[in-house]
Amino acid sequence: MAEVLEPATTGANGVGFELDRFELADGERFEVNGRWFGVRGRRFIRPSLTLVADDEQRRLLADLEHKPWAAEDGQPWEAAFPCEEDVDSWVEAELNVAPDITITLPLPGAKRPRARRRGSAPPSGPTRGTAAAAARRGEPESSEVAAPPRRPRAPSQELVNARREAHRAQRELEKKEAEIAELASELERRGAKLEEVSGARDAAREARETAASEHDRLVQARGEALKLRDEAAAERDEATAARVEALRMRDAAMAARDEALAERRAAIDYGNEIAARLDSLDDARERAVAERDAALEARDRVAAERDALLGDRDDAVRVRDGAVAANEQTVAEREALAAALEQLRAERDDAVASRGAAMVMRNAANTPPAFRRESSRILHFLPAIVLILVAIVVGFLLHII
Repeated sequence: MAEVLEPATTGANGVGFELDRFELADGERFEVNGRWFGVRGRRFIRPSLTLVADDEQRRLLADLEHKPWAAEDGQPWEAAFPCEEDVDSWVEAELNVAPDITITLPLPGAKRPRARRRGSAPPSGPTRGTAAAAARRGEPESSEVAAPPRRPRAPSQELVNARREAHRAQRELEKKEAEIAELASELERRGAKLEEVSGARDAAREARETAASEHDRLVQARGEALKLRDEAAAERDEATAARVEALRMRDAAMAARDEALAERRAAIDYGNEIAARLDSLDDARERAVAERDAALEARDRVAAERDALLGDRDDAVRVRDGAVAANEQTVAEREALAAALEQLRAERDDAVASRGAAMVMRNAANTPPAFRRESSRILHFLPAIVLILVAIVVGFLLHII
């Protein structure tokens, strides 16, 4: 589908574009390759390709694969424009890379070219791109104003197919090289990630063990805190009851005082009798105050006793921990003594067996020949008898021990 097109220019600001390749690759995207001239210091935007028909236009944005699209004079430049539509109905395309730079490109396989759009004037003379192209073809550069160059003869279909296959093979080779580099970098990243995951796993294991020990400690502390809370709640209830009782006594004393005052006011006219009653009421009030003070002192004593009980509880906890440690040490020592006792028993059994065998051999050696002949049958069963006796002795000793 590729065609060799003549160099195209914008005809403005001395900017030229020499088209090397413009084709619809794989039926999915347009690919444009060429060289720009006169673009030094110019800033390109994201290229767009506008497909033009008689009464319709369709704008395509460049793929980000070739970003950035900044161009240098005479250097290869490329852009790709995804297209999923049928292109047979379009006549030409307009390539736009800047607000004032638009290139008109005939579509590959178009039946007829369209006139230049967007008010861009045709080139009035050879541009920098045209001159460079002429120099590469070996033609002399003309200094006079010449007519627009004629479209060269279209190459044969075999040449077009060969160029297309060469470009496609080059793209496939570049894609494979990029995939190989990406796979190598991915392998390195995965190796680093594996090391990082291994370190994170070890750290997580340590953190899990630390969390387990911390959990056990927190559970124990929670149990102690709940116990303290229950004790504090009980003490609080007792203090509340004492406070309620003190308040009740205070209210009673105040009521008695009010009654005494009322009776005093009523008893002013009655003389000494009322004065005596007032003194008695004052005494009752003092007793009530004394009882209130006693209640307050009792509350303070209860608080002091509570603190002492808390201290005793802490001492008991420490004593219990020491007893547990001593018990564990005692158990270890008892196990060590049991092992030593077992070893001594084994050694004793070996010694008893050795001694019995030695005694049998000594008796056999000291017995006269005639006695041996007469007691040959008894000597035949003598080892078994000795073993039975040794077993009886060992059992008896074990029972005594």
